[in-house]
Amino acid sequence: MKKLTTTMIQRTLNEQDRRLTIGLDVGDRSSSYCVLGEAGEVLLEQKVSTTPQGTEKTFGATPRSRIALETGTHSPWVSRLLIELGHEAIVAHARNA
Repeated sequence: MKKLTTTMIQRTLNEQDRRLTIGLDVGDRSSSYCVLGEAGEVLLEQKVSTTPQGTEKTFGATPRSRIALETGTHSPWVSRLLIELGHEAIVAHARNA
């Protein structure tokens, strides 16, 4: 499978003229995310470096979205950064989600 570049990913997401929902599984070194369309269809699955620079590069150009992530070591700074980038960040307790 051909690896998608950040530009290709952003072009794909920007072509989707709809509200996106993103599930973000935050890890210590890398995080996985899955982008869902309005009907719940999977549009994209990728990984991103768990750093402020990696998070901002990936989600900075993404259209305003609802992003859900679990509580954890990195969830405070990740959720604050996502909100600063204009996204709706939902931090859910792992046992309750």
